[in-house]
Amino acid sequence: MADNEAVTGAPADEEPLTRIILRRLVRNAKAEATTPDLGRLLIYQASGAAGDTLVALGLAGSLFFSVPDATARARVGLYLALTVAPFALVAPFLARLLDDHRGSLRVATVVAALGRSALALLLATRLESLLLFPLGFGILVLARAALIVRGALLPSLVAPDQNLVSANAALSKATAVAGMIALLPGLALLRWAGAGTDLMVAAVVYLGGAVPAFGLPRARGRRAPDERLGARTMGRSAAIRRGLLAAATMRFLVGLLVLHLAFALKRDELGSVGLGAIVAAAAAGTLLGALLAPRLRRVLHEEGMLVSSLALSGAAGIAAGLWFSVASAAALVFAFGAASGAGKVGFDAIVQRDVPEAGRGWAFARFESILQLSWVAGAVIPLAITLPAGQGVMGAGVLALVMAAFVGAVGLRARSRTGE
Repeated sequence: MADNEAVTGAPADEEPLTRIILRRLVRNAKAEATTPDLGRLLIYQASGAAGDTLVALGLAGSLFFSVPDATARARVGLYLALTVAPFALVAPFLARLLDDHRGSLRVATVVAALGRSALALLLATRLESLLLFPLGFGILVLARAALIVRGALLPSLVAPDQNLVSANAALSKATAVAGMIALLPGLALLRWAGAGTDLMVAAVVYLGGAVPAFGLPRARGRRAPDERLGARTMGRSAAIRRGLLAAATMRFLVGLLVLHLAFALKRDELGSVGLGAIVAAAAAGTLLGALLAPRLRRVLHEEGMLVSSLALSGAAGIAAGLWFSVASAAALVFAFGAASGAGKVGFDAIVQRDVPEAGRGWAFARFESILQLSWVAGAVIPLAITLPAGQGVMGAGVLALVMAAFVGAVGLRARSRTGE
């Protein structure tokens, strides 16, 4: 026993903390996977999230922190332009494909995993060429496609007694935990081996997600046009429009803050250290939001979760703007991560609740495109204008509070008219 203690640095009967944490995470994931198919989707989501984290770190290292400020702005601007332009074409195509064919959701998950793996591998050796932008854009499009498919597929995989908020929260937790696990090795690889190695590892991680995707349920046949049109009509309800406004506002503010804080850190020469702190805070906040979402649903309806998320973000933004520092920036990102995580779970549940299966592909393709465009619209502001760090954060907080009040007032008026 003494020899054992000398080697491990702890008593022989004392289990290492990391092993305890991993065991509990696995046990919780198994408990939340109320069906085998939901378990496969959780593994698929975790693989994609870890790969996305590694790609984000690799692109940040090559696009942003390794070049002068003016060059970074030009590169990021080009990247944002590439994200905006093709979405108007991609979303309608994807929506039609997913709703026309009953088995297309499973096919899309496999294609998204294999496609991101291949593109990340190509990108790893082409970081200094102009191919960086179309390859990076391809990874982003496939990541958004995976998100769309996840939302459309989830309701058919959950157990009959599991509510949609808790199922969406389980997926969000898988995303956050996988991102946090990938963060530290990703930063180490970025620092000592370079962005290319990060992307090669991401390719392997993405490839691992294809395995559970192949095991998802198969379905055959086409849907009738009137079935699809009727389902899409349900996707234009007033409740969904209010939820979309709140979710789009949150995504706009996240895009604004990501670029605003990134340029503020760059000006202060905090580089990858500041980036690591911000990314870690965002992942931890998203995890907290996913943990809180099922509890919030016990006292609030889904629309209330969205309004509360905006209000919390607004208060955090004003406080961080008044006392701005790296620590307050990390706290702000943590709060925004928690709020946006809980809010997105609520919005996805609204869409899954109100839109029949025949229209969910269209609904999630349309709404995720709007949310992506909102993120880009927010990111353009600090890209075009150099804002003082504290004032920019405070402005985001004020806008969040105003929108929380507006969406909440409209929702209350609608419920009073309907007698809910």
